[in-house]
Amino acid sequence: MLTIFSAPKVFQGHVGIIQENAIRSWLGLRPKPRIILFSNEESTADAARRLGVHCGNDVETNSHGTPLLSSMFAQADSQAAGDVMAFVSADIILTQASVEAARIAMEWSQRFLLVAQRHDVDLRKLVEFDPGWEKQWATDAIARGKLHSEGAIDWFVYPRGQFSDLPPFAVGRTSYDNWLLWKTVSSDIPLIDATDFVTLVHQNHDYSRADAVDVWDGAEARENRLWIKHWSNYYTITHATWTLRADGTVVPASGWRYRMARPRQLLSHALRATRGIRSRVRSWRLARHYGR
Repeated sequence: MLTIFSAPKVFQGHVGIIQENAIRSWLGLRPKPRIILFSNEESTADAARRLGVHCGNDVETNSHGTPLLSSMFAQADSQAAGDVMAFVSADIILTQASVEAARIAMEWSQRFLLVAQRHDVDLRKLVEFDPGWEKQWATDAIARGKLHSEGAIDWFVYPRGQFSDLPPFAVGRTSYDNWLLWKTVSSDIPLIDATDFVTLVHQNHDYSRADAVDVWDGAEARENRLWIKHWSNYYTITHATWTLRADGTVVPASGWRYRMARPRQLLSHALRATRGIRSRVRSWRLARHYGR
């Protein structure tokens, strides 16, 4: 049995709608998973009661009140219903293929981390998950949605107890997802890219209810980056060592997108390191052009 856990935002407005869509899709999976929502918000507790899922309200937080990844993973392990865990962003709609992918991975290896790229779509209302919705959703998500970059990871499937010693990353801030991928590969655990097998439907949203928190460059984001320790520990899905193909077979990740992962990482770091110089050169050229 699968245990899905997440750290949703406040259940209000558009964010509340898309989070309810996501959770209702999880409840439709078979076998029915155990679902745990980690939050100290009363709106989350109310939503959990209404939807019939568990709410964990004693998760540890940082000084800003943001849940810590280490506490969530530890508590999810202790409350799990089975041997397979899935840490999922609360705006991701899942289809039955996600359960099938977990089953395939568990039969293939005792240790693994299953990830996939997401398809970004616009949804503004509650969805009816009636019979046949999966086929329509999978097709529509690929046709209308945009495949997101390999650097954002919203679905992590792994065996229970595999991540028992995590740094205190702030959930919902940058970099912890990329570190988890590096930790997996550096520990000789198979990192499996299941993008060809699983369709993850990400419901687009803004950050208007984040109370002016800068999730990319704010104080908590900078603290998260400190735990990464080195730029080379920032992995994306293209650093996968294995792939789960559309036919359900697990094969080595040997395509060019995987072979180029490290060179692209090095180039990206070099460009970031020269950003200040490039900015000053650009300003100097503009000043000369406009005679300032």
